[in-house]
Order: sequence, then structure tokens, then C-alpha cells
Amino acid sequence: PICLAASCCAWLCEAQTEFKRVAEENVTLPCHHRLGLLEQGGLDIEWLLHISETVQKAVITYSGGRVYDDLNEEQKGRVSFTSNFLAGDASLQIISLQSSDAGKYICKVKNAGQYEWARITLKVVEKPSKPKCWLEGELLEGKELSLQCRSASGTAPISYRWQRLSEEERAEHLPPNSRVNISNPGQVLLKNLTQLSTGLYQCLATNEAGQESCELQVTVQ
Repeated sequence: PICLAASCCAWLCEAQTEFKRVAEENVTLPCHHRLGLLEQGGLDIEWLLHISETVQKAVITYSGGRVYDDLNEEQKGRVSFTSNFLAGDASLQIISLQSSDAGKYICKVKNAGQYEWARITLKVVEKPSKPKCWLEGELLEGKELSLQCRSASGTAPISYRWQRLSEEERAEHLPPNSRVNISNPGQVLLKNLTQLSTGLYQCLATNEAGQESCELQVTVQ
């Protein structure tokens, strides 16, 4: 039973070391230590961001009685210690998250020859950018029309869904003569256009971080 409890704890500790946040949100990465009381003035704290195996950069440090929080241009003004780091809480706050903040973070605390550290992976997901909607084809009865929709940026996978809006701006099914392109769901074909094809069409671009939309007016001549 002791072994079971130990392995359970190890799993829990591991599970908490990955954070996923949406861009523009804030995050607090935890780092707790017991080295504050060892030697007055000897405490060193360093947060590092590993971008790759060979590239790492300092995020924020405390050394010689001073906090240094302007160590890299991309995170300047957005990083701080959240609490009383001298007393044992050296957690890092990052505000207004950007995709460049993603990576493996290491918190190193040392004092009087003793070390403690925490490792945390941060993932930053971006909701789709406002998609662009456009038409291809002729707006004439009997002809064929293609509705296109695409977001320029956002964390993959992004799903696309077209719908028609009623006069009350409620979502309705697409006309029966429409076909969604399976390999490119951002594209819908309206075949054999009739007056019934006329209306306001909306495309929804969605991923795990959120949703954006665009609209198109289709008027068949």
C-alpha cells in the first residue's frame, strides 16, 4: 500500500506540471522552496525558459538582494514573482500570454549549497483569427456557387462550419442543394442556385481556445 500511495503521488505531481492556457490570459507557474531561512542574503532564484535542447533564456531572477525581471525583450513587463519568494513561494506570473511564451520552464532555487527546482511545461493555445469569407462563382439561377472561409492564424486543428442565418439571426440548416467539401470544410458548394439559395450565410471557425465568425450575403439574380 505504501508503494501504491507513492506511485499515486508521483503521478499527481507529474500531472500538475503541464499547464495549458489561452493566449492573452494570465498564468501562475508554481515553485515552492524551503531554502529561505538557511543563510541571510544567500538565496538565489532563477526561472529559465527552455525553447529547445540548446536554447534557453532567463525569465526572471533574484540574486544579491535584487529582482531582475527585464531579462528578455519578449517578456519584459509581463513577468513577476507572485508572492513572498523569500519565505518560500517563488511562483512565476506571466500576464497577457503570447504563443512565444510556450515551452519548458525550470525554477531553480539555491542557498548555502542546497538546491531545489521545479519543472513545468506551458502550452499556449490561440483561438482562430477572425476568418475571411468570400464567394467564388456566379450569382445566377441554375449556376453553381462556392462559399469559402479561412482563418489566417490559430492553434490547429481549426474546424469550420457554415450555416444560414434567419431574419431573426438564428442559425438554420444550409439549403438542400448544398455540399460541404469533406477535405476542406471551410468550403461549401451551392449547386443549381434558385431564389431559395438567397440569404445571409455565416462561417464559424472553432478550436479548443474559442470561436470566431464571418458572414456573407448571397443574392441570386
